[in-house]
Amino acid sequence: MLVIDRWEGEEIKRRKGWLLLYGRRKVGKSFLLRRLTKWDVYATITRSRAALVDGELRPVEEAIRLVVKVLSSGGKAVIDEFQRLNDAHWERLAEVHPSGRLFLAGSSLGIVRKVFDRRSPLLGLVEPFRLDIISYSDMLANLRPKDREGFIWATLMRDPWVIPLASDEDPVRFLVDRSFGLFMSAQGLVGEVFSEEERVLTSLYDSILLLMGEGVWSAREMAGILSSRGLLSGGTAAVTGILSRLESMGLAMKIPLWKSGRAKYLYRHRSPLLSVLYYMEAKFGVSDGYPPEEGAVRSILGREVQLSVGEMLARREGARLAYHVSPASDVDAVLLKRKRVIAGYEIKLGPISREEAEKAVRRMRELGVPYTGLVSLTERPPDVGDESLGPDDLVELSITLKSSPLPHGAEFSSDARTI
Repeated sequence: MLVIDRWEGEEIKRRKGWLLLYGRRKVGKSFLLRRLTKWDVYATITRSRAALVDGELRPVEEAIRLVVKVLSSGGKAVIDEFQRLNDAHWERLAEVHPSGRLFLAGSSLGIVRKVFDRRSPLLGLVEPFRLDIISYSDMLANLRPKDREGFIWATLMRDPWVIPLASDEDPVRFLVDRSFGLFMSAQGLVGEVFSEEERVLTSLYDSILLLMGEGVWSAREMAGILSSRGLLSGGTAAVTGILSRLESMGLAMKIPLWKSGRAKYLYRHRSPLLSVLYYMEAKFGVSDGYPPEEGAVRSILGREVQLSVGEMLARREGARLAYHVSPASDVDAVLLKRKRVIAGYEIKLGPISREEAEKAVRRMRELGVPYTGLVSLTERPPDVGDESLGPDDLVELSITLKSSPLPHGAEFSSDARTI
């Protein structure tokens, strides 16, 4: 199976002391720890509150005693699905701090709040590290794609669970032909997230995920639609609260809007893959066996690639990714530093003609963008703006970012990296 080297790997190895690795399910926490850590004991806590240790199922109390023994002697221990332990187990672990090195992995984002509660036995003893989906720069640096299809695959494979399914076929055909199975897998993954958060995936939450997939990104517009369906009371404020919850779970992302009228933010799926799958469900009903239209899927994939490229450009500059949306024009990627625009980019999967390039650069400069760029995943665009990036340039950029000890910026939000 293809193994993607991630920037988080070097950062985890660099950290000292006890570490809490957390994030949405299926983003690669267990895989990363198994690759990076030479442990003396690795215990996975099951849903039935038993512990799987070296392939053998044991009582949790026995596993905790073994972990404590290893830590007391200065060894390394990993506890996976840590959120399933109770407070008494936490207290037992805290008694041996700072001996040894303890790695905790949790799929519930609520576990972080619990660990840092003032009553927590582990308060001040562990350092949190959030693991997100794979960064686009890491995907490009590992895959080094040569064509558009390769860049699209790199976008989809940011969600690690799809990596074993990837092939040499057209990624659009892959999604269309497997739409039913892929969406059901995605829905199961989302359901697991809610299960770990001790919540039920209600029709309201599911409706918001579907609306985002359909391209409804405004909290106000969502509130109107949900109210008309009788699913919501409380208006925009209620939707914003739910969206914040989805964001904390790693399912949604909030992107600032620059010079885009009254709206300040738009909300989208964090995962490009889940975004496409929920789009296919919202538009075509793939869970009922209806096939999606290939042209529509190809178009929506282009949007997701634009977003991933924008995140990588923001990372390079230590900036925050934003959008400009207006009836007259859009800007695919706007980079902000302290709410001040520093650059804007036109990003296309296909080639950019000189006429298109001149029009895009002129539009950005009229908006007040001080530095303009053009990006094509097919060929290097004309040298019309301040920067032109083709497919080879993007791969070279990803390799440069790969060699950096830390990400340069927040990519899409101010808290994208909790390190």
